[in-house]
Amino acid sequence: MIVLENKLVEKEISASESMELLGIGLVSISGRRANTIFKKGIGNGLLKTLVKFYKDKIIEKREGKIIDLLGSHTIYIHFFDVKPDILTIFYVNEKDKLIRYDLLCSISNKLVRTFCSNSSDTEINTLCENIIPKVSGISALFIISRAGHTLFTKISEQKKFLMSKYIQIGGFISAITAFSQELIGKESGGHLEEINFENQQFILIIKNEIIFAYLLEKNKKLNQINRFMDLLAEEFMDSYRNYLEDFNGDIEPFSSFKPIVDKYFVI
Repeated sequence: MIVLENKLVEKEISASESMELLGIGLVSISGRRANTIFKKGIGNGLLKTLVKFYKDKIIEKREGKIIDLLGSHTIYIHFFDVKPDILTIFYVNEKDKLIRYDLLCSISNKLVRTFCSNSSDTEINTLCENIIPKVSGISALFIISRAGHTLFTKISEQKKFLMSKYIQIGGFISAITAFSQELIGKESGGHLEEINFENQQFILIIKNEIIFAYLLEKNKKLNQINRFMDLLAEEFMDSYRNYLEDFNGDIEPFSSFKPIVDKYFVI
């Protein structure tokens, strides 16, 4: 583990200088409490692990930088004393991937200023676009309950003819996944992962009886898309778990999920 002092670094970041990290998490630490302000590209489990592992060192120093290796990842931590709290920024990257550290420090300083000015998540997300760009290539997203209720839909302009058919599409996907599970066998724990058409496909992720169906072109490189798909499903479940447990047919609460979708994907 390397522990450094904070030094103010400010640099304009152009589009050509953008980096691609795996994830970022902004956490406000106050006493023994930690409050997640913003995260992108990093799951709740990993972020909680990072907070737990480094919190004592952060509280002890209150301001500084840490670089450490954790499994297959390099962790960069920048933390700032913004009394009474400590604003902590966790960056996660692949262990063997080099970055421009001066640009990372510049982004941290911009994020601190943005946070201290009580700016919105939208402004924070715009800054984070420099290090974790959105993924394009998805034509539509359908989030569907096993019962066939379409809870959330986002469709690109190129596929706008689907907008009038989203209820039927939700019912179709729900029915075919239920049928496939009967064929595979419920006890196996397996489920349908793709529905293929001539030149397009639905990629399906199923979590806690909720189906996330992404429409995209075949042969699209899926590494980053798959990772974002899993994270989006996790954020949906975290955001709406209580609604889903007592779902009464009202889909209006799920409309607030659009900014989270826009954080990861260009649709």
